[in-house]
Amino acid sequence: MARIKVQKSQLYYFDGTEIIAVQCAKNLTLGTDTEEDIDVTCLDDEEDNFDPGKKTPGEGTLDTDFDDENDSHLKLLALSKSDPRKKVMWYLGSSHSTDAPTVVSDVVSTPTTRMWWVWEGYLKTPDRTFEKSQFVGYNYPLKRTSGINEVMRTIPPVGP
Repeated sequence: MARIKVQKSQLYYFDGTEIIAVQCAKNLTLGTDTEEDIDVTCLDDEEDNFDPGKKTPGEGTLDTDFDDENDSHLKLLALSKSDPRKKVMWYLGSSHSTDAPTVVSDVVSTPTTRMWWVWEGYLKTPDRTFEKSQFVGYNYPLKRTSGINEVMRTIPPVGP
């Protein structure tokens, strides 16, 4: 049974100009979408009846041990302080390879050698943590403004 290891996954985002690799993310959660139900039950119905309503994308977190010598950490901090908040496209590549997304004429392409989770969202101001015997932590609330799209990798055929 094949499983996807989290170790060696890589997070990227497209800021409208370039693809930026987030180096040494410690934890990433994408949150759960909430879905509303629209009550369409008539008074003479025997059971409640609902239609699907709007979906609200979830809020997760992106955690790092902050490194002021790491350019990607400084860019994350600047992104979290943008005013108004800057929405970016996020790309999480599976551990199947180390191939990075590319951008040509503002169009991002993801390599078929790894699985991708793709969404739009923005960072909020981080919670800074200072725990004994730990590094300084920056825990960014990550508000998704879209659903998560899974882009499956191309699995090479097994020869005879």
